[in-house]
Amino acid sequence: MAQKGAVKLNPHDVEPISLAHRVNYKLIDPTTVGSKHLTFGMVVVEPGGTCEPGHSHDDQEEIFFCLTGNGVVIADDDRKEIPIGPKDAVFFPIGVYHSLKNPYNTPLEVLWIISPAGWVFDRFPEMKEKAERGRA
Repeated sequence: MAQKGAVKLNPHDVEPISLAHRVNYKLIDPTTVGSKHLTFGMVVVEPGGTCEPGHSHDDQEEIFFCLTGNGVVIADDDRKEIPIGPKDAVFFPIGVYHSLKNPYNTPLEVLWIISPAGWVFDRFPEMKEKAERGRA
């Protein structure tokens, strides 16, 4: 749905996307507001949860921005672990593997921004099926 003016959205305004160990909220996207250049949303990872399958994008960059909680970004070919907390941002160039885990006992809230537009689970439904089961 294309919009002509400013659009305000809250996670409560969109259908939550429940996957294993987390809930995603796709806020800004071609499928929600007709965005042409980016996709933006939020993931809430439950305590002890891991976002599987991790993945990379062949033609998109992505940013994670931690709002609340603490967690670990799993990144690069060597799957290095990068601790994150409130106000930390992590950038993933095209082709760089990334995932999230929350080894702590409080929820982890992370914003994600992808450009160009398109959510990985919309583009690859088989990956979404794996994410629903929590498998790599």
